[in-house]
Amino acid sequence: MEPSISLKPDRLTLFFAWISVAVLAVLLCLGTLITTYRVGMVDPIWPTEPWFLLSNWREPSAGYLIEHTHRVAAYFAGVAILTVTLAAWRKSSVVVGAIPLVLVSVGLAVAMTSINRELAKTDPIGAVDASRFYGGLGLSFFAFMVSATGWFLRKDGAAVGRSLRLAALLTYGAVIIQGLLGGFRVYLNALMGDTLATIHGAFGQCVLALAVSTLTFAILDLYTFGNAEPPRKASRFLGLLVVATLMQLAWAVVVRHHGAGWAQRLHVLFAVLIAGGLGQATMLCRDGGARHLRIYAMALTGLLLLQVVLGVEAWMGKFGTGKPLVPEAKTVSQAFLRTAHSLIGASFLAFLVAAWLRAFRPSVESGPPSSSGVN
Repeated sequence: MEPSISLKPDRLTLFFAWISVAVLAVLLCLGTLITTYRVGMVDPIWPTEPWFLLSNWREPSAGYLIEHTHRVAAYFAGVAILTVTLAAWRKSSVVVGAIPLVLVSVGLAVAMTSINRELAKTDPIGAVDASRFYGGLGLSFFAFMVSATGWFLRKDGAAVGRSLRLAALLTYGAVIIQGLLGGFRVYLNALMGDTLATIHGAFGQCVLALAVSTLTFAILDLYTFGNAEPPRKASRFLGLLVVATLMQLAWAVVVRHHGAGWAQRLHVLFAVLIAGGLGQATMLCRDGGARHLRIYAMALTGLLLLQVVLGVEAWMGKFGTGKPLVPEAKTVSQAFLRTAHSLIGASFLAFLVAAWLRAFRPSVESGPPSSSGVN
């Protein structure tokens, strides 16, 4: 028998991965409240500095405070994801690790400062210094591809932790795209309406799922696994559930932002399909090789049941009143149901992704090895 696979622990990355997930959860909660109350355009000027709210907090609108708190949280999320990515890549060569990763943020900052916010009030397109804007984005893209190419060519360091480095890198790229979508959703609202808002809302849940995948790999890298065959049937089935849940997310954001009847029908249909699929996945987890996935199946079942209850109540309060549709929540109970339904859905997707990734490894042979300090 071949020796077991031993993975060296990386507790520093794990620490920052927990922080990044927590910050993104807060950011997603604030973003969900913005959609619930329809206050995304209370301030049509973007970008604003991280400290903008400190001197402009006396605005009487509660929506203004929610929107700008969301923007501040977005800056924190970007820093948190950059930190966990640098931690994951810190043992790689600086040529494919630290230097290009920092340059990604530098390029993004250059692009964001290319907008004349005063001129943007009357001429959004003319307010952009095109050479500076595209130059900054070009630098970010080039630097990101340096790290991505380094990973692809296996120039990112030791074989141990490669999955973690890829997950962190993808999360870093995704959170930057999400930030740009959020900013352009405000900046280009007059030209594109709610289109970018819808995409921004859906992609935010995907970013959280990617951050959870980084956390999952950081946790798994603390353990030693045997050489038993991973539960491939369960992993394939969980992968199909991830795809179905992503499609369900697409219908959900259309329902939430536009209330389209076709999206409501697909949303209900896919809820039934996902429930049946999760039941089948739970049965698969009863097999000997997949027993370590049972805790995931139980947690997902609990989240799904709660999601269905919240979804029914949220739908009745929005579409089942017999009165003309009012997009924004008018009562605290409406706001709670709609926001909670969206957040539980995001949690379900993130936890499902974690279960799917866990299924690619067999049961644990031993717990985290002892370590004297951070590796």
